[in-house]
Amino acid sequence: MLRKLAYLFLIIFFAVSAFAIYTFVRGAQAVDNAILEPVGNLFRQIVLPVTPEILPSPTTIVLEIKDLARLETASYELEKVVTAESNTDVLWGALGEKLIFVAYGKVVAGVDMSAMRAEDLQVVDPKTVWVHLPEAELFTDLPVLDTDRSYVADRDTGLFTRADPELETQVRREAEDAIVEAAQSSELLARANENAQAYMENFLRGLGFENVVFMEETPPVPPPYEQPVPKGFAVTPIPNP
Repeated sequence: MLRKLAYLFLIIFFAVSAFAIYTFVRGAQAVDNAILEPVGNLFRQIVLPVTPEILPSPTTIVLEIKDLARLETASYELEKVVTAESNTDVLWGALGEKLIFVAYGKVVAGVDMSAMRAEDLQVVDPKTVWVHLPEAELFTDLPVLDTDRSYVADRDTGLFTRADPELETQVRREAEDAIVEAAQSSELLARANENAQAYMENFLRGLGFENVVFMEETPPVPPPYEQPVPKGFAVTPIPNP
């Protein structure tokens, strides 16, 4: 009987001891977590690499801009009356001819983006870019006269004269030249330059740049960009694929 009681007390002792040891270990772990977790977080913050700021290649951006080709940014429309006379002072106009032509024309101006070079765009930092755009020009290879709206308003021939088939052709050429000259003397090119800069600024802002600076000449090469690194951090270079 005493032996059985001894076994019972021994079993109870081991159970109580095991429970005490388990409680002590769990408590020690909780204390360790409370102490070590902040230290671990601080350590991870110190050794955590800063996300590198990537500078896009100017060459890649210029190639994207060249895809725009010719950028039409302004146009000039006007009506011009051209009068042509021939021999109207001979025999009271009997050998003369007079033609009045009403010309409607449109001149388009813009920037030829294919003329841009990689040197014309310099990335200073991830938010700043310097740009030199080609000068705006008149796209004279486009039709100037609106043939549907231009017309011969009046044509008189003398008593002894037949209509000259080349006169209207000459008048049309003169009308085109007069419209182009009027466009050149207007503010068309200045407006085309301004609109091209506005378009290009929106384009580059869409790529993530916030400061777009336009220059009259090819911008200088900016100094190498150095990313600011917070104290205790380090920039980890991106491995080549």
